[in-house]
Amino acid sequence: MKFSKAAMVVGATLLCGIVLSACGSGGGNSSKSSEILLWSSTTGPDGEKIKKTIDEYNATDPDFKVKLVSMQGDTFTSKLTTAGKSGKGVPDLALVASEALPTYKNQEMLDSWDDMIKGTELDRSNYVEAAWDTGTLEDSQYGIPATMGSWVLYYNKDLVDKYIPGALDDGIVTYEEINQAGEKAKADGVYSFGYTWGMQNYSNLYQQMGGQWQDQDGKINIDNEYSYNTVQEFKNLYDAGYMVPDGEDANKLFANQQLIFLPEGTWMLSNMEEISDFEWGETFTPQWDAENIVQGSGVDQFAMFKTKEERSDEKKEGMVDFLTWLQANQLEWVKSGANPTSLAMLDNEEYVKMPQSFLLKTEKGQAAISVNAVDGLSYIFDEYDNRSWDMITGKADIKDTFGEIQKVVEEKMK
Repeated sequence: MKFSKAAMVVGATLLCGIVLSACGSGGGNSSKSSEILLWSSTTGPDGEKIKKTIDEYNATDPDFKVKLVSMQGDTFTSKLTTAGKSGKGVPDLALVASEALPTYKNQEMLDSWDDMIKGTELDRSNYVEAAWDTGTLEDSQYGIPATMGSWVLYYNKDLVDKYIPGALDDGIVTYEEINQAGEKAKADGVYSFGYTWGMQNYSNLYQQMGGQWQDQDGKINIDNEYSYNTVQEFKNLYDAGYMVPDGEDANKLFANQQLIFLPEGTWMLSNMEEISDFEWGETFTPQWDAENIVQGSGVDQFAMFKTKEERSDEKKEGMVDFLTWLQANQLEWVKSGANPTSLAMLDNEEYVKMPQSFLLKTEKGQAAISVNAVDGLSYIFDEYDNRSWDMITGKADIKDTFGEIQKVVEEKMK
């Protein structure tokens, strides 16, 4: 694989996201329509790949065709929450991020899939277990897995060979190796670590160090030593001059061969493939302990929101038919860099050649997957992203800041 110096646009979903349009055609009563209305927050090139998948399904001439409506993330969340609370104008399907699913469920906005999928191919045995289990809440199925986005590590193979040869022999890069590479590369004006999306870096390292999102009583708790130590590691990299400074574009530095390791999302694949100046690769997110891999991922889920207009049995069958068809027909969709969640896709000849497929090729990779699906995490991540650079640069005390974040999250969850 090669990289060119084309500008790299940081596209993300979140792991997360899905597609909705604020236009009038996206609302209205979908329950009695002959179409299946799907809302998503994935836009841009990745949204186009989802649309191509939907077009392929509609070309099979199903009884109920799927209408995809896409919108930006903030608009998606706002409109979906409003519709979910009222039960009016809800879509038949909404593609929601794994960390958002329990929030919608706890607000009593979701219908369970249990009755609809009983005896069908929409079964745990046909999916990557971690992906299916993300949609299981209180022993009922509230989400059907779509695709999986992960926070991985892109690397410049030439720079790895120059500054830390052999680091990738086991397919894993540790923070110790990132520090070693930075020590050697610093004199050449080359960084060893790019810190882009803060919450992704934090959530992965936090769990690798042993951190849990909830205490023994099931309450959110991130004001702890694991959080302090996680950010201290980032601060150490920054203070040593190994981390790309705040305000500089890590993606551009990577494209210009001034950065060895770039933690980024699998959704960056389309941008990466535009670059051809050097050989690059993709592997697990940086690890604290090479013997205990934790690979943070998000699984977008097809959720069914409650509606005051009853969906017909025929439409429900159409929804099941669509999701069943997707199990073996996600090739266009995963060209965005995502991994499929259905086992039927894992042996697809084209998919296994894609760089992101490393994650699901082995039992080790599948076992390492950790999906953030705890109610309240979105509040933590928002607050962390707003404050992380102040902690890393020393403008704010790490312990005091997490105390403040904890209080804000607790207040929002009341």
